[in-house]
Amino acid sequence: MLKRNKYPYDTTTEPPEFTRIVDTGRFAGLYVPIRQKAELTKLMHRRRLLEESARQAQEKKELEELEPVELTGEAALQASDKTHAESTNKTTSNANVDANTNTQNDILRVDCVCHEDVMAQKAVADKNFTFAERARITALKEMTKALLDRPMTRNIGMPMDVDAAMQKLANCAPHIPRLVQSLRIPLQVAKAKGVAPMIAPILLVGPAGVGKSHVAQQIADILGVPAHNVSYAASGSVGNVLSGADKNWGNSSTGIVFNALAGGDYANPVICLDELDKAANTFSSSGPERNPLNELLALLEPVTAKAHKDRCAEIRVDARHIVWIATANSLKGLSAPLLSRFELIMVNKPDARAAVTIALSVARSVNTQMGADLKLPSGEVLQWLATVTPRLMRRIWTTAASWTAFQGRQRVTMSDISVALGVTEPVCARLH
Repeated sequence: MLKRNKYPYDTTTEPPEFTRIVDTGRFAGLYVPIRQKAELTKLMHRRRLLEESARQAQEKKELEELEPVELTGEAALQASDKTHAESTNKTTSNANVDANTNTQNDILRVDCVCHEDVMAQKAVADKNFTFAERARITALKEMTKALLDRPMTRNIGMPMDVDAAMQKLANCAPHIPRLVQSLRIPLQVAKAKGVAPMIAPILLVGPAGVGKSHVAQQIADILGVPAHNVSYAASGSVGNVLSGADKNWGNSSTGIVFNALAGGDYANPVICLDELDKAANTFSSSGPERNPLNELLALLEPVTAKAHKDRCAEIRVDARHIVWIATANSLKGLSAPLLSRFELIMVNKPDARAAVTIALSVARSVNTQMGADLKLPSGEVLQWLATVTPRLMRRIWTTAASWTAFQGRQRVTMSDISVALGVTEPVCARLH
């Protein structure tokens, strides 16, 4: 009878000895079995050569595209004078260049995925495995291949014009002025210094329907990054959703943090933690209580978020630049260590002036998403929209605008609002 293999990554029964490969990456060293050292070293060296070759090819291509056309006679003299004048102006008038202009070459990129961990997981996937592990190993091979086919760096999303972006946010959330100020300072500093913005985690606390969740999407639009939503009211085990489930489970999967950073294009996506106060404690089979909010303590701390390891992928990512926006109806049940990591902003119901501004912003956003050339609300329609919550504004305007566009008209009337509400009698506008 064959002896059961104690080590799934090897066909022998002898315990492998481990050694450390010292590399110049962000992380100190990587411990691997000795029999894999030569293979890993070769793969890492080959990867560096491929990246260097690709970089040189790109530089050569850019230089070829920039080669000037050979000119003769007077045309050559004019081109020479023009080039000299442009060079002089660029040197002497640097202070007059718009600092908010961001071209493709100016995009800031940061290291985001640990290359050593990816290579280690690739080595594990390339080894022999049992029949029961075939699904997990196949998924691991596909994941490591996808990661190695692209750089380990990610872009930093930034608005091209910070002042214009903050004005747009102020129009979307005029009843939350402190939010605008909290974002303006780190964005302006980052723009001036050419570094990634360090935006502190933000917790918006207020009654339901005042536009807290809508703000997270607006911030993502301003930064030009994707937004990911995590609802604590819908799941009691959100910890697994953020950091992935343990790979020993049959239905294990990677978490939102890893998917957003390793699978996305940006190092600072927006993650909205919706209804944080509704997170329910869960109980394991052994009985002890586990709070899913504890998963956030390490993610919200920059020191530990720098090397966040997904439980399923077992690959570290740099999660320091993630923009965390959390919402809650109250602070009940939220621990002091968790609250200390957030910048607390209270959100009240917008007044009449702010409600009008929000209604116009919501209508403009919906019209853009629908691709409909509709006029913004005014008069009685605008007054009526200003009396409902931002959440209801969006829902009603979406239905009313769709009906108006279907009828071939460009202006929404109170009759369209009645259709959106599902009532036969006309709705009367009322002020706050």
